[in-house]
Amino acid sequence: MMDSHLPEEDTRDETDDKTALDFNRDIANDPKRTCMQRHKFLVLKITGPILVTIIGIFFGYLIRKHVHEKAFNCNSEDIVLEAGLNLEHYNPAVSRKLRASLDAGNIQENLRNLTKEVHTAGSENGHTLANFIRDRMKTFGLDSVYDETYKVLLSYPVTTGNKSRVSLIANGTKIFHYEGSPYSAYSPSGTVKGDLVYANYGLWDDFSVLSNMSVNLRDKILIMRYGKVKNWDFQKISNAQRYGAAGAILYPDPADYNSGNKIVYPKTWWLPGTAVPRSLVRLWSWGDPATLSYAAKEGAHRNDALGDVTMPTIPVLPIGYGDAKKLMDALTSTDSPEDWHGGLDTPYKIENLKDGAKVELHVNNQRDIKEIKNIFGVIKGDLEPDKYIILGSHHDSFTKGGVDPGTGLSILLELAEKFGQLVKSGWHPRRTILFAIWDASEFGNLGSQEWIEEHKKELLSRLVAYINVAAAVTGNFSFTAQANQLMKRVIFEATKAVPCPDPSHPEMSVYAMWKHNYPDSNIPSYPGDISKQVVPKLNDIQSVAECTALHVFLGIPVMDVQYSYDTNKYKIENYPVHGTMLDDFNYVKKFIDPNFKVHKTLAEVLAEVIMRLATTQKLPIHPVDYISMLYQAYNYTLNTHRQWLVDRGISLEYLREAIHRFDLAAEYFQDTYDKLNASDHFFEIMQMNNKLLELPRAFVAPNVLDINSFDASERQHIPTELFSYSMYPVNKQGDKVMFQLLEMAIALPKSSKDHVDSAVSILVTAINWATKVLTDGALNGRR
Repeated sequence: MMDSHLPEEDTRDETDDKTALDFNRDIANDPKRTCMQRHKFLVLKITGPILVTIIGIFFGYLIRKHVHEKAFNCNSEDIVLEAGLNLEHYNPAVSRKLRASLDAGNIQENLRNLTKEVHTAGSENGHTLANFIRDRMKTFGLDSVYDETYKVLLSYPVTTGNKSRVSLIANGTKIFHYEGSPYSAYSPSGTVKGDLVYANYGLWDDFSVLSNMSVNLRDKILIMRYGKVKNWDFQKISNAQRYGAAGAILYPDPADYNSGNKIVYPKTWWLPGTAVPRSLVRLWSWGDPATLSYAAKEGAHRNDALGDVTMPTIPVLPIGYGDAKKLMDALTSTDSPEDWHGGLDTPYKIENLKDGAKVELHVNNQRDIKEIKNIFGVIKGDLEPDKYIILGSHHDSFTKGGVDPGTGLSILLELAEKFGQLVKSGWHPRRTILFAIWDASEFGNLGSQEWIEEHKKELLSRLVAYINVAAAVTGNFSFTAQANQLMKRVIFEATKAVPCPDPSHPEMSVYAMWKHNYPDSNIPSYPGDISKQVVPKLNDIQSVAECTALHVFLGIPVMDVQYSYDTNKYKIENYPVHGTMLDDFNYVKKFIDPNFKVHKTLAEVLAEVIMRLATTQKLPIHPVDYISMLYQAYNYTLNTHRQWLVDRGISLEYLREAIHRFDLAAEYFQDTYDKLNASDHFFEIMQMNNKLLELPRAFVAPNVLDINSFDASERQHIPTELFSYSMYPVNKQGDKVMFQLLEMAIALPKSSKDHVDSAVSILVTAINWATKVLTDGALNGRR
């Protein structure tokens, strides 16, 4: 029975009292005790408690004096802070005053200063901006500000003389020619000449279609659309290489960027045909390629052979859709499937250039070891300084970085400054707040990944949560968030506290408007769940910059928040000018947030999130929030693959039992935790907080079913949305919640009973680990 696995009733007090009574009786009846000894004992018995009481009153006075002498002044109104040794610590009045102090004008000036020049990581402009940010933060009143540097491999285009270019040549005459500085980072240099083939998005399924149509891709130059694999363009290039392509051209199709709109920038925010998005095409996009398992500090060994494995081997060049149309117009045969047709006024033929023309692609890039610099600002916690809350963004950009990362970084700096003002007035949070500004994020999150590799042992036991805020304001329609389920409630509560910035709905909170725009019906899916409450749609963390490594590899609760455009109305993957030179201060001010009111609103939400995570005695983390997701993922697997599993004799019974055990343990833990109060259960709460930190670490996947362990040809058949190293039940396809690891094993074309049974065993082990964390399983043998 599961009940036997839950903590038994504690009877130690009764036993301890009996022991104490017996000990006193022995003293009283000891015939060897002299009268004087009995008198001494009596005196001690009477005076001891009095002395302890006096000492307690004295120290209580000192503590009270220490606590209530701390105050801060905001807008000329005095508020006595419950700081210092106060057990509750979170003060809604302080939080409100902090939010009220945030200033839209300051955020606007921050963005203006951050976007004056292109500031690619490792460049002179990049270093100048990093130093500017560091020196500015030193004036905020934070406890400390410092930087950490790494030596990493970066990639740049040659911008003078022999630039990258593409030409269409027929009978010795250039029919079309383009050259420019936009580039695909880490593409090798080289010149190739050959036939052109249209390969849609360059997904594995697209290549299968071409193969079935008997289209020969060997030594061809492929033209492919951006999209469908957000931030993972290397997959397109990897697929092209496997089919023997000689080179690749990437372009932004208007169907994916402009949602059918013909009027473009500068009249609207839609992408014009001349704008070219930059991208990353390294085949593995986390961390420095030559130091994959340790930090790339000065003097660290560089395994260049390992780095070479992660690099593309064919030249890649991005172009605008205006130039892409000229190349596509020259294709004459083999009709493409209807769903391959984009927004260009062209028939979207697949092959055979007219008049026997050829495409010549020339790429001239260079790779260099460069220094990158992360910037940190610290506010030390006073009661739990060894527990960290991190608010992170990045400062590098392939462009001027108006939306990404400018909107997020300008908000972070405003928050750091206003938190610093609290510190100047004597306030400190319960837990440490760390403002982290990464470098070389555009090159595969190099700055954050190297820092994680250097500090991962510390982070595993100390990092409470990571909050990402980079492309923070991509629109003005609605708040939205991606997060681990454990962050759900703190986001909901924070958004309830902040008014909606829409002037036509002043009565609504950010939460209410979010729920109105993106509702998510909480349908009962596990025993005892009778809730039918409608809540806002909280998306799962996918491939979101610095969040990914912390979430998947370290099991840290993470969130990424933003204000976005209407994604129901506009079927685009990102704001239209992402990665182009049009992404600057003027674009943000003219088309997204003219008064920076949305920026201020998002800053207020983040301020409230940080306050709740950094100052509440009880962490706002609820293990019961995993229960519904686990049951939904189990039901999805069972209902979707029932016959497939039966045919192979695969049972999910152990998985169901593991989820049920976790269900009982999480409910018991939550009930116990909720009943504890600050004054009487200080240490119990601390112990249970530590368990809450350990809980998500249980879902970090081992390397047993690592996708890199699969044969490369098999791995390519795994749908992109199923790639995962994580055992979290996640929402990846609309409203379907699934175990990615299990779905990935089933998706293999040669999937066997062993593959799936191994995946199930790993999941069962992880869920059992989570149960043991909550029930001290290692001490009592509970399963």
